[in-house]
Amino acid sequence: MKSKIMLLLFLTYSIVLEASGPVSAETLFADPDIPHGETITYISRAGEKEVTVVEKVVIKKEGEKVLYEITSLSKPLDRTIVLEKDSMAIVNVHTVRKYQEVTLDSHLTVIDEKEQFGSDEIKLADFTIMNYLFRGFPFGKIEKIKIGSYREEQKDNYPFNVTHKKRETIEIAGRTIECYKFELGMDGIQQDKGL
Repeated sequence: MKSKIMLLLFLTYSIVLEASGPVSAETLFADPDIPHGETITYISRAGEKEVTVVEKVVIKKEGEKVLYEITSLSKPLDRTIVLEKDSMAIVNVHTVRKYQEVTLDSHLTVIDEKEQFGSDEIKLADFTIMNYLFRGFPFGKIEKIKIGSYREEQKDNYPFNVTHKKRETIEIAGRTIECYKFELGMDGIQQDKGL
């Protein structure tokens, strides 16, 4: 139960995103045109605990593919995510979790992903890409997307959904930012956190 709550908190945290570029017709998600060298520093809070996170985006080319390499560094966790720029599909995720007792290193590589889903549903090999993926949301074409994960025993299960609610303006550190507001649904329960 605790892990579900933590995932829900992460997803809820991740769903207010700065407005991004145009939508591509070829894939469900568009390239949000994240600029090469974009660096974001923010503080993540969970109860009394605060963690400073620094994220940096590098655009690189491997063969014919243009990729986003997104590095996130913090005291408890380092992560590098590689996404295909045009479709936001996961190429790989490398995560190092740093605990007092142990450091854990994990690699996820997507070897062969087939387009097998409906026009309003996706499956994710790793949910840590959510805050980047939804920068390329198909605004104006779809209001709600069903999200599932790859598990053999639950091929057609989509326990999450994300609904685009509206655009709004927020103030952060004296800066006005136009954002999209999303609502996360989980197993039929809607969670509107007023983000």
